[in-house]
Amino acid sequence: MYTLEHTQAVSPTAVICENLEQFGGAPAKGDPDSRAIWDRDEALAGLVTILDNFVDEIAPDGTQLADERESLLWGFVNTLHMQTVRLDRAVDRLAPELKNLQRAQDGTEINAWELERIIERARNLGDRRDAFEQLRDAAAEHYRRDTGKTWRPRHGSHTSRTAQLTSAAIDARDFLRARENEKTQAHLPEGTLVAVTGSKPVENAQTICTALDHVHGKYPDMVLVHGGGPGAEKIAARWAESKGVHQVVCRPDWNTHGRAAPFRRNDQLLKLLPKGLISFPGSGVSENLVDKATQLGIPVHRIAI
Repeated sequence: MYTLEHTQAVSPTAVICENLEQFGGAPAKGDPDSRAIWDRDEALAGLVTILDNFVDEIAPDGTQLADERESLLWGFVNTLHMQTVRLDRAVDRLAPELKNLQRAQDGTEINAWELERIIERARNLGDRRDAFEQLRDAAAEHYRRDTGKTWRPRHGSHTSRTAQLTSAAIDARDFLRARENEKTQAHLPEGTLVAVTGSKPVENAQTICTALDHVHGKYPDMVLVHGGGPGAEKIAARWAESKGVHQVVCRPDWNTHGRAAPFRRNDQLLKLLPKGLISFPGSGVSENLVDKATQLGIPVHRIAI
């Protein structure tokens, strides 16, 4: 730290140079960046310390703030998730420029330097994205330990490129788009799609788990497809998390389709062409899905609870 006497004794330029020597300098926007992306071990340890302090000191058991803990922890994980999404999009925005520069290569040093600069920028952004993803996954694991629930974003998918999740949840719209997009094909959960429907309250979850265990035994590569609803679908989602089974979630788009959203969701689910549909007691929406699946020739297995 500089005292008043020190700053008066040296020039402003000397102070800046000494700061750069001690702490390093950030490059200008668009310039090559030789700094390390992050200190992984320190960052992850610091994250755990922050979350532990939050739970133990800010919202401890026995206080009213403890009732808000789950929501606040979810928001903390979501902040890291959205930073990951933002950096992902920043890398995608560089793709057209990279393609143009690759086509424009004419052997000149200027074009080659510009291409190298953009490639380095994309690589740095990708590395930053991976760092935030690892922070997000660590925070999501803390959320699971503290609440007993698996963290999921309210919209979109939850996958991880940098860590092996026990089970990934893929939004159905992302799944359909990815089938047509070579860039994301590698991130699709591979396996046999098996759909589940049923929204009525369930007292005996074991019947559902037993049925899913039987199907999983027949199709070890099973991918569970469901609507993200209550009742049997919620129990099935928790079963998938406990078994490490990937999920494709078809949520209704209420903003776009209004009251028709659940029926449009059924159409979207069937576009995935599941191997079969397991039907537990549900509402008229569930029966609509069963009827449409039958018309398409998709085997339906009804199970009473």
